Amino acid sequence: MVSGWVGVALATAFVLTTALCAVSLAVHGARRTRRLAAAEANHVVMGVGMILMVVPSTAGLVSPTVGVVLFGLMAVAWLGLLVVGGLLGEPRGSIIGCGRCTGHPVHLLALDAAMVVMYLAMLPPPMPAMPGMEGMHHGAHVSSSPVLTAVGVVLAVYLAAHAVATAVVLRRTPEPVPAGGAALPAPVRVAVRGNVQLVGQAGMGLAMAAMLLVGH
Repeated sequence: MVSGWVGVALATAFVLTTALCAVSLAVHGARRTRRLAAAEANHVVMGVGMILMVVPSTAGLVSPTVGVVLFGLMAVAWLGLLVVGGLLGEPRGSIIGCGRCTGHPVHLLALDAAMVVMYLAMLPPPMPAMPGMEGMHHGAHVSSSPVLTAVGVVLAVYLAAHAVATAVVLRRTPEPVPAGGAALPAPVRVAVRGNVQLVGQAGMGLAMAAMLLVGH
């Protein structure tokens, strides 16, 4: 949950990027591999979770425990795919680009791990110890854990760097040449090149990086 203009900006970013990912999934999902469709669906679920998390009036709709379990299972699934693929000698491809990056197990593992970190930070503090029960409760609120904070910062740096790298790749992708030779508007070029999902996912990653840093 983030209040003020920062919260409004983040909520707007998540709404827009989730919409892009949902449009891409609906329009192109049937023509892609199951992995890419699953990756886009993963982004849509993350986007919805982030929208609910960042808006104060909806922040409590999803229990932090449910969020940790849900995205933890997703992270385990991508980790399993990564391990199995490695054992089978499956080529990975670039983690950044216009093809495999949207379904790359390492990238999706990092995204789901970021969601787990944010939900862990929302867990309520332990109940205060009653007289005579010292030692029954250990540690402080999980969100104040230096380890969790460090992991969040590392993931934020990765997501921001990945978003910037994706923007560079999109910028360098050859533009379609129209029949009349005239330049196409930028939004049309992006749509024609089929990179709507990359724009949405890169924007979502950048907003998640900001959320990780603001939350810690």
